Amino acid sequence: MFEERPTTEIDLKAAPAPLVDLRPTSRNMIDLDVRSEIGRIRTVMIHHPGAEVDRMVPTMMDELLFDDILYGDRAREEHDKYRQVLSLVADEVLDIQDILAESLEDGQVRESFVEMLSFLEQLSFETAAFLRSLDAKQLAKAAISGLELPLHQVEHHPSPTVPFLLNPLPNMLFMRDPLVVMGDGALLGSMARMARRREPLIMKYAYAYHPRLRLKERNRFYFDDLSIPAFRRRMNLPSIEGGDVLVLSDKVLAIGVSERTTEAAVELLAQAIKDRTSIETILMVLMPRQRAAMHLDTVFTQISATECLAYPPMFMPDGVELLPVVKKDLRGGQIRSTYKESLLSALKDEGIDLEPVCCGGKGDRISQQREQWTDGANAFAMAPGVIAIYERNLRTADELSAHGYAVVHADDLLAKPTKYRLDGSEKVAVLIPGMELSRARGGARCMTMPLVRDAL
Repeated sequence: MFEERPTTEIDLKAAPAPLVDLRPTSRNMIDLDVRSEIGRIRTVMIHHPGAEVDRMVPTMMDELLFDDILYGDRAREEHDKYRQVLSLVADEVLDIQDILAESLEDGQVRESFVEMLSFLEQLSFETAAFLRSLDAKQLAKAAISGLELPLHQVEHHPSPTVPFLLNPLPNMLFMRDPLVVMGDGALLGSMARMARRREPLIMKYAYAYHPRLRLKERNRFYFDDLSIPAFRRRMNLPSIEGGDVLVLSDKVLAIGVSERTTEAAVELLAQAIKDRTSIETILMVLMPRQRAAMHLDTVFTQISATECLAYPPMFMPDGVELLPVVKKDLRGGQIRSTYKESLLSALKDEGIDLEPVCCGGKGDRISQQREQWTDGANAFAMAPGVIAIYERNLRTADELSAHGYAVVHADDLLAKPTKYRLDGSEKVAVLIPGMELSRARGGARCMTMPLVRDAL
């Protein structure tokens, strides 16, 4: 096993010049700026599903948090279509694997990454040495796609049904969870499940040392105390994932305490950001610990300045599962907590008055439950009132149409991209293909992390 010795992050200022000249100019630096859920997107981060999806075997489904193995080629086709839709609005659509590879072009960054990865995953000396032999692109791919056991070792492996030196990361498809862009900085996630513990490490190196981002050098990590690899090798620690974090304004966050995010982590986050950011209020939504609603954004997303897409039983005043809220006021010396009846009423008190659009339609509990399961409430806003959801959620699409949204299939939009105004001047719901992607239990918002949005 890899020797357990103290590890330290590199001093970026002392690092040698990169192997490839990636030094940025002021023109191409990415200045993070996300102060809403709905401002028009300018730069977004996604991840095209790669070999990590194809390598997942049935015996690993539970361990890797999937309900089924995906058909990779179809998932990639669907994701490609979504990326094309995003590109109609965004100036840049980036892929985390490319960003990580460009960060790793610096030799000292690459060495530090291999050391931290090996410590976190307890890799053998031989595996660590192999990783050191890879170039930046190969290493970035291996960190996400995993490393298979050589054939001559499989029969001697203690668990031949899991033939990996380094497990694949199929959940990297969901860019929302391991890092949250908030204001002009980022919060690193602390993942609830061991299968995802490597993801924040990848995010830290990709964002910290990339020549267009360099968040470490610019002191733009607002919260990363729980991402330390020595911590993440332990279980039952505070956890927080980006699917539970909604940046509703430059002053208000809504955070779900869920199957994946603990109250202790929210408390630590509140302490960490109260004197470093403009956030004044955290609305802590107390959710059931269940897979169907693993994150807040699986049951609630903002879609315009005056509307949200919501799973009715949890948010409507007469909902049988109405979720209570604890308001945390970060102003002043001490954080003060008060109880609120529901998220919609708590938001209204903060000046954010949202009309709920019912996931699954009004009054049909069966359709509501079915479409919530297939991410009918998980919309990604590309601009105010311009959203993407899975095409399979027909009742939700009908409800959006009843609220004045032009509902258009991705293929039709891409065939005639000028037919609709996607700048927020009209309401448009784009139906993206997702029969395969939805089986991974995540929707459009789950797959997309905005880095830069226009101010409202």
